[in-house]
Amino acid sequence: MEPKKKEVYDSNQVIFIVDYNRNMEVIGIMGEGREDAWARTMQPPRLLMQRVHIPFTFKIQENAPLGYNGVNCCVSSTVRYWHASWWGAPVRELHRTLWGSLAEILASNNFNFTKSSPHDEKALKLSTEEPLHLGPPPRSCYPLVVILARDLRDTGELRPDDTVALISVVHIRDDQCPLPSGVIAQYLKQANGHLSCLKQLYVSGECGGAAEYGAAHAADALCCVCAAHPLSRALLPCRHACLCADCLPKLDKCPICRSVITSYFCIRNDDERDLSELKQQRFFNRRLFNLFHYH
Repeated sequence: MEPKKKEVYDSNQVIFIVDYNRNMEVIGIMGEGREDAWARTMQPPRLLMQRVHIPFTFKIQENAPLGYNGVNCCVSSTVRYWHASWWGAPVRELHRTLWGSLAEILASNNFNFTKSSPHDEKALKLSTEEPLHLGPPPRSCYPLVVILARDLRDTGELRPDDTVALISVVHIRDDQCPLPSGVIAQYLKQANGHLSCLKQLYVSGECGGAAEYGAAHAADALCCVCAAHPLSRALLPCRHACLCADCLPKLDKCPICRSVITSYFCIRNDDERDLSELKQQRFFNRRLFNLFHYH
């Protein structure tokens, strides 16, 4: 269950919620569904999704000091791109800038872009000469915003849902805001102009075990209710991936955090489920053969 946090920064809402995978792909989800409880006798609404490739990665180096005098991060890109940082970015001004086109973002006076060629993961150090004084929460400015944006010359043949920019918001801990330093939000800018917020998916372990992070763990995990079928449904708004297609209609609350299920989306199609069940059946048959010494 995701811990509740006090609102530290004001922010505008975005259109999509997406699941961020380590293989630089996301699943885009159209909205978050209803706000009220869904009757148990009815199936909650299924949301549409699409898989989107992200050519960039950005992360903070682990166990490295993080402050205004130095933010050590790692970046990579499979395309030509521009990168820039914005210290003390006003929240409203940032979102106003990001809702513009890619050309308008690259021409913005708020960023001082540097051109780069495609490369594997490499270190990047960012710093500012003067510490920022952002005041107590809720704050109207982010300490640091880092943007990686495609070169305009490589956008001619993109699909509408392709990613043209990755924006990372970094919090730097200080005396007035003890929130741990790190990336607190990431956004995707798509070729069709949409701005999406990246959010983590929580995948349950077998038989209701401890929650794990990332959709990559969902491949072999079982439904936490029946422990017989592979999990295939992620619940909203809590984002727990913990149920199979058979158990979902029987519940109106998430079995992990007990929050009301307002909608869901699929992380495994029916063909994958059938294949997994066939493999599982063969595994049990082999155990029976071994038990009775049949070979």
